[in-house]
Amino acid sequence: MTRLLRSALSPSAEISRADTSLRYTDILFGFVIKELFVRLQNWGILQPATKWHLIAGTVLVLGSWIGYRRSLNRSAYEVKFFNLPLWRFVTDQLMLILYFHVAVMTASDGTNPPSPTELATQTVEFVALIFILYVIWDLLGIWMAVARSAPPNGHLPRYAKVDKDGNAVGAQDPDWAGLAISGVALIVLVVLRARAAQLTPVALLVSTTLALLGYRWVKEVRTSWRLMPRPVH
Repeated sequence: MTRLLRSALSPSAEISRADTSLRYTDILFGFVIKELFVRLQNWGILQPATKWHLIAGTVLVLGSWIGYRRSLNRSAYEVKFFNLPLWRFVTDQLMLILYFHVAVMTASDGTNPPSPTELATQTVEFVALIFILYVIWDLLGIWMAVARSAPPNGHLPRYAKVDKDGNAVGAQDPDWAGLAISGVALIVLVVLRARAAQLTPVALLVSTTLALLGYRWVKEVRTSWRLMPRPVH
C-alpha cells in the first residue's frame, strides 16, 4: 500500500521522447510575440515611454524564448501528476501569463496609452514578478538535481543528466551559479522599483531594458562556458 501511494504522489521519472511541453510552450511564446509586434507597427505615433515599454517587453520575451530553448537545465523528463517537471512546467506557464500581460499593457492601435509613470512602474513590477518565477524555476531545477530515487535504489539520481541521444548519463550538477545570476537580477529590479519615483518613466524603462540585456548576456556567457570542452590533464 505504501509503495502504491508513493507511486501515485511521486511517479517514476521517465525521459521525454516527444518533447511535447517544449513545443506547446513555443506556441504560447508565439502568441505573446505577435501581440508585441502588432503594437510595434504603430511606432511612429507612440509616446517615448510606450516605445521603451515595447522595447523592454520585446527584450524580455525574445530573450526568455531564446534562453528557454538554449537552457541546459530544461527538463528532459515527462510531465506527470505530480512530479517536479510538472511544477517547472506550471512555472513556465505562469511566466507566459505575465509575459502576455506585459505585452498587452497598451492598446494594439497605439491610442489612449496609459500615463507614462503608470506604464513604467507597472512594467518594472511585472518584470520583477517574472524574475521571482525565474528564481523558483532555478530552485526546482536544483531540487531535481539532488533528488534521489525511491528505495531500494535510493542512492541513484531520480532525474539523471540526459545526453543529446536521450540517454541517462549520470547525476546532474546543481546550478547554484544560475540561481545566483537570477537572484542578483531580481535584486536589481527591486531596487529599480524602489527608486521609481526618483526616475523619469523613460529612464526607468531604459534601466529595466539594460537590466534584462545584462541578465541575458551573463546567462548566455555561462551557457557557452558550460558547453566548452574541459581540458584533459
